[in-house]
Amino acid sequence: MKKIAAAVLGLCGLVFAGCFDIEQTLTLEKNLSGKAGFAMKVNMEPMVGFMVRMQREMEGKTGEPTAAELDKARKEFLASKKPETTPDFEKDKKELQSKLPKGVTLLDSSFKDEGLKIAANFLFGFDNVSKLSEIQFPKKKEEGAEQQGPGGGPGNPVESPFNGLKVVDEGSTILVTSPTENPVADQQEQTAQMDLDPAAKKQMEEMFKGLRVAFKITAPFQVVEHNAHRKEGNTLIWEYDLKTFEKMKPEDLAQGVRVRYKK
Repeated sequence: MKKIAAAVLGLCGLVFAGCFDIEQTLTLEKNLSGKAGFAMKVNMEPMVGFMVRMQREMEGKTGEPTAAELDKARKEFLASKKPETTPDFEKDKKELQSKLPKGVTLLDSSFKDEGLKIAANFLFGFDNVSKLSEIQFPKKKEEGAEQQGPGGGPGNPVESPFNGLKVVDEGSTILVTSPTENPVADQQEQTAQMDLDPAAKKQMEEMFKGLRVAFKITAPFQVVEHNAHRKEGNTLIWEYDLKTFEKMKPEDLAQGVRVRYKK
């Protein structure tokens, strides 16, 4: 019982753990201008199921939660995370546009809130790829308040969508690199420190399994070398999930995306 209670209390820092699906795209032209996309989806359904199962165990119940229990938990969960003020995506978008580096424009954006499922998409145009690392999403965090993501959704684990992206002109070649980050690394560390029984650990793993991080680069250049997971036409694709991140060493994360093109 104490183990279960500790796990429930630990949820304070795990509210959206393992629910992120993040995809970054980069389309380069020969003059290194182009377009870059950032998309983030959040599915909070696994968290609701986890909370209901833990609560049932604390009450000594067995078996799967009923539809009524899940529905009640969904309503309570959403009510507990409801912001005090109504999110204004258009206002957030204007703030983002006003702070974009010179030469970068916001071509398109959208925000969709379906209760337990939230999706945000951004498409940027740029005159030089080197400016992408300067993009910063507006911060909504105030002292004593929880950070919100685009449109007032869950906290965004990526404050700068292309932070660390580097494109180096080597003369006859171009080297593109970007570190890889696990957006729920802190949450995983917290769960690892909890004294959980096998059943609780399995439920935690279920909550994390929806994690996905992807990076795609499309360019008109000949590829000299790369460490992408796969290639589709002129597009190189890096794709990570929970198991991938667990196997990666710090040096693997630091190297992350790497491709050298012939000019």
